[in-house]
Amino acid sequence: MVHDPEETSPSAPFEPSPHLEEERAPVFTPAAADVEEEAFSHGGLVTVDPWSRERAADGQRTVRFMGGLVETLDVLVLALAMFLCVRFVAHNYVVEGGSMLPTFHQSDLVIVNRLVYREFDLSWIPGLGADEWRPFGTPAPGDVVVFEYAGDPNQRDFIKRVIAVPGQTVQVQGGVVIVDGEALDEPYIAEAPRYDYPPTVVQPGTLFVLGDNRNNSMDSHVFGLVDASTVIGRADFRYWPADRWGMIGHVLGDGASIATRLGVEWGTGLAAAWR
Repeated sequence: MVHDPEETSPSAPFEPSPHLEEERAPVFTPAAADVEEEAFSHGGLVTVDPWSRERAADGQRTVRFMGGLVETLDVLVLALAMFLCVRFVAHNYVVEGGSMLPTFHQSDLVIVNRLVYREFDLSWIPGLGADEWRPFGTPAPGDVVVFEYAGDPNQRDFIKRVIAVPGQTVQVQGGVVIVDGEALDEPYIAEAPRYDYPPTVVQPGTLFVLGDNRNNSMDSHVFGLVDASTVIGRADFRYWPADRWGMIGHVLGDGASIATRLGVEWGTGLAAAWR
């Protein structure tokens, strides 16, 4: 029987070497179940699938694309909403012809305020005492308005200056426009009118309008009073040509400016609505 002198005697207790942990590094061998779980877990795919990184990059590109698409749609929806709001309030027009010379020239570009004369129905509010509300008032003498020509509705829009409103008497005589017996001094017209127009009382719901180029304008002295319901809005701003860019003056003779009237009409409209 051969005896290994280094073999520990069965009777002697086993004493591990105090340097065992230092001499040998621990080796971790995962169980087969752990390897399988890691391989088929979400994190494990990165280890076992060589194409996983490219797929992950494709997924990130898809997420970024969808995010960009959503942002683009948000911008488009917002732009559409703003466009519709602007179209509800204002509309741009190109002046054709010379009936409003020298105030407007051929191809002038103007913005027409479509909200200024809008009427709101308040009959659905009980106890208010008012069926209609015009917060910005009604057409006033001197306003430059755009309206549908009754002889060709929805095809031709005219731009003219309001001379008289319901209840006023207007006439043209001796090259002068007379409203309620007062001759108007009009520095904005091209020349004095070479026609006469008999005294006429402007009826409710109508307007008397003339072009500033009095002798070359198809207006109320030709086709009579204009139905106020055909008025589209007031021309408030000219944006072309650049050298005449700015707000449009709404005056009649030496009458008040539109800024003064606007404040009065706003207060009057509110008072009438809640009276």
